[in-house]
Amino acid sequence: MHVRAPSLPVSRPSRVQPAARLGVRRTVDWRVGRIISIIASGQYPNCQTLAREIEVSAKTIQRDLDHLRHQKDLPLEYDEVRHGFYFTRPVSEFAPMQLSRGELVALFVALKALEPLRGTPLYKQVAQSLNKIAGACPEAVSIHWQDLNAACSVKDAGAMQVDATLFSTLLDAALNRQEVAFFYRKLSGGGRGELRRLQPHHVGNLMNGWYVIGHDLDRGGWRTFALQRISGLEVLKTRFVRDPAFHIRDHLSTGFGVWSYGAEAETFEACIRLTGWAARYVAEGRWHRSQKITPLKDDGSEIEFRAELAGLEEITRWVLGFGRHAKVVSPKKLRDAVHAEARAMLES
Repeated sequence: MHVRAPSLPVSRPSRVQPAARLGVRRTVDWRVGRIISIIASGQYPNCQTLAREIEVSAKTIQRDLDHLRHQKDLPLEYDEVRHGFYFTRPVSEFAPMQLSRGELVALFVALKALEPLRGTPLYKQVAQSLNKIAGACPEAVSIHWQDLNAACSVKDAGAMQVDATLFSTLLDAALNRQEVAFFYRKLSGGGRGELRRLQPHHVGNLMNGWYVIGHDLDRGGWRTFALQRISGLEVLKTRFVRDPAFHIRDHLSTGFGVWSYGAEAETFEACIRLTGWAARYVAEGRWHRSQKITPLKDDGSEIEFRAELAGLEEITRWVLGFGRHAKVVSPKKLRDAVHAEARAMLES
């Protein structure tokens, strides 16, 4: 699906060109929002000044003003002394959305990040929503999706393509606080998997994959499930009370990825020394909320990475990924886990 967004006028260094010369098609909502913004600013504009500002006819402005009075029911009045319109009470909440060019670029990048879901209803809905947001932006910016397509892309680096219907259903269940049931296939298992019942609290993209996190009713604890291993999803009529103590950032704080070990889990400080390309690569990233990176050489070729963790599994895999450029300083159980895995790789 090729996505197009309304083209908005751009400021020129030398002079501001009329919108018509830039090929801008302004929506009615944008025009009405702009009128509201100008009147709310206290400038007391009349039909002629508004027409010149927005670059439409005075008749069009008059129709828009009638719309504000009779359809929007705004407190619009005309001041005979100042010869202009004003609001008898504050209506700043009706001002148009103010987005900068950088924020529009951020919206574009958000859409590109959903490339794995291209062609699905979810992708289409997000694209349409972003176009509406772009159409509501002020005339201080101009952006063309096709230009950004040529200058920016987000590579699908293995992100799992989950079914858009599954994602939407789980998200609705989390928002509506409805329990769900599904079959879950573990990585070590086969077939359809085990039946699970869950109170979903969070659906999100974590570590390049899509997951749902919630309270597992049968196991009596918090669990994380990869969406691509879920099948037979059913939203139950039973509703639940969301745990006010649950916060996704805190929930994941004791792990090094998508795993959580609970706030009561015993933690340890992992200390890893990295060299060469691995040192520079790690120093550029945000890997954990508790991380502390200390340069050991002025040229950045050696660093010390520290983080407060509870589990070994994910940090072990992370260390192994850097090969000889990573050395575990502490704790001993992490160093032993890395050594054991490395030996198993050589013996297999």
